[in-house]
Amino acid sequence: MPNSVKLKEILQKHWNHTSFRPLQESIITDIISGNDTLAILPTGGGKSICYQIPALYMEGTCVVISPLTALIKDQIYQLKQKGIEAISIPSNSSIDDIVRLFDNIKIKKIKLLYLSPERLSQPILQEKLQQLNISFIAVDEAHCISQWGHDFRPSYIKVGLIRNMLSKIPFLAVTATATKKTQEQIISLLQLKKPKFHIGSFSRENLAYQLFETPQKFDLLTKILSKRKVTAIVYLQNRLAVKELSDRLNSIGLPTTYYHAGLSTAEKDKSFNAWNSEEKHIMIATNAFGMGIDKSNVRLVIHLEIPSTLENYLQEAGRAGRDGQKSFSCVILSENDFKKFDHQIQSNITFQHVYDVYLKLNQHFQIAYGDHNEEELDFDLQGFCQRYQLNINNTEKALRRLDNYQILNYKEQHKSDTHIKITCSHYQLMHFCNEHTSYKELIDTVLRNYSGLFEVSKKLNIPRLASKTGLSIHLIHKKLSYLQQLNFIDLKLKQNNHTLTFLVPREDKNTLNPVEKDITALHTIELIKHKSSISYFKNQEECRNNIILNYFNQPYVKDCGICDICIQKNNPVSTSVLNNQIATLLKTKPCTFNELLTNIKVNSQVLKYLLTELINENKIIQNQQFYQLT
Repeated sequence: MPNSVKLKEILQKHWNHTSFRPLQESIITDIISGNDTLAILPTGGGKSICYQIPALYMEGTCVVISPLTALIKDQIYQLKQKGIEAISIPSNSSIDDIVRLFDNIKIKKIKLLYLSPERLSQPILQEKLQQLNISFIAVDEAHCISQWGHDFRPSYIKVGLIRNMLSKIPFLAVTATATKKTQEQIISLLQLKKPKFHIGSFSRENLAYQLFETPQKFDLLTKILSKRKVTAIVYLQNRLAVKELSDRLNSIGLPTTYYHAGLSTAEKDKSFNAWNSEEKHIMIATNAFGMGIDKSNVRLVIHLEIPSTLENYLQEAGRAGRDGQKSFSCVILSENDFKKFDHQIQSNITFQHVYDVYLKLNQHFQIAYGDHNEEELDFDLQGFCQRYQLNINNTEKALRRLDNYQILNYKEQHKSDTHIKITCSHYQLMHFCNEHTSYKELIDTVLRNYSGLFEVSKKLNIPRLASKTGLSIHLIHKKLSYLQQLNFIDLKLKQNNHTLTFLVPREDKNTLNPVEKDITALHTIELIKHKSSISYFKNQEECRNNIILNYFNQPYVKDCGICDICIQKNNPVSTSVLNNQIATLLKTKPCTFNELLTNIKVNSQVLKYLLTELINENKIIQNQQFYQLT
């Protein structure tokens, strides 16, 4: 049995905690004892400690398989802040780099090695892992290996390769959300042997789930955010909408920042730090924000659209109230959101979608049958869709499927690239500099830092040039444009390009046949998950917490008492009393739906019904957004 006192000493020394959270110590004990283990701890339950502490306790190195580069970087940074050595393999590492890195692990006795699942197919990595003294392997976000998981990634199946190679080493699979079917697939695909189960409760007694349906979503959002200053996250699905909403809230005095995957690392850090320090206490974000972020005092998580799955919803809503204090998950919807959600599932891609996009890509890049181009190709997604009359969203989904199954490599780029080639002679360029001295420093800096520009076109790092020359980015672009007008340089500005690399030879259906069954199964699973989401967000009768527990196959004893459904049940008010309350409010002034909703203790569906009845009885009228007495 592991030494409980020593485990708590490690916890105290590095995490400054005196006791473990529920299930943590028993999970740690099982993995140290050499047992394969499956741990499902809801968001905020402290999953990472379950492999970080045994890694420090045991001899050897713990290998952590994690799906997100950003999450790996964040965890390594946090560990180093605690004085714990952890490393990962940089994306551009050569074979020699990997050999040196593994030598370094042995010499420094580094306790944690983080790897992406894609790395596991590299022969050099497989060889080096077999030579390493591995304490155990932790598979983080293990739901990614299951088609039933909400973030299925085929590359995760490669973890099974390592299981076969390192059959005697214990495995720990951890995730925040997994239904029974997801758990079964995790166990099967990871070949877990007689695993020990540790499943935390998905019941959050301090988190109140609330749903509002209103035609004026922004108005209700501002009322909720203005009620009191609390740390909040507001989730949207569209990057542009995220920025627009942040700007709009800032303009009315609500301190807001925003976050999405298209921002640069510096922009993400700036935005996160402003929110984390509560300089700007409201974060508007896509679901790219949240994983790995451990802020305990978030009081409010708001969704302005229907989350894609109940698993995603639970993870995002669960970022509120990690400190155990009462917090709220508010979902604000309009009738249009349900139509949009139905449209999304109807437009979800089938195998035929993927196949059609693949054929058109080969046609577009003129890839011959049996051939493939191994170089990275610039790809104008919008132009491609216009040329072949394709829906851009569906095409992007198909590209991601093809990327997932490593038929091609698809990368998004959201920055502008500036490429130049010098087309005049060296003498002409120097003569120009002598005549136009304001250009001399820029040209000299370019020539010093980029060799071969007289022969080939090269990409310039404009921010770096601005830093070296002291010129603004705008002025550098202006000067380069003038040099182009003089035919001194060939200047190309590429904006919002994507890149594609074909990874396997073109054999049309033969290329895709091996994944047809998977893609078809995924489509079926998406339909089932869609039905569960619609059922939850249209529900007006059952305790919301109990629906979640039922979805995750967990027992419940009583209603939560704090969701919008329970409040309505526990405080029944007669129709006549509610009608009198509406009339009293409307006597003072005409009111919007949201003003009535925030002043009368009734859910949005009941209020909508009451207002419709009062209009039919000619007791009130609706004038645009306002209700008033007749």
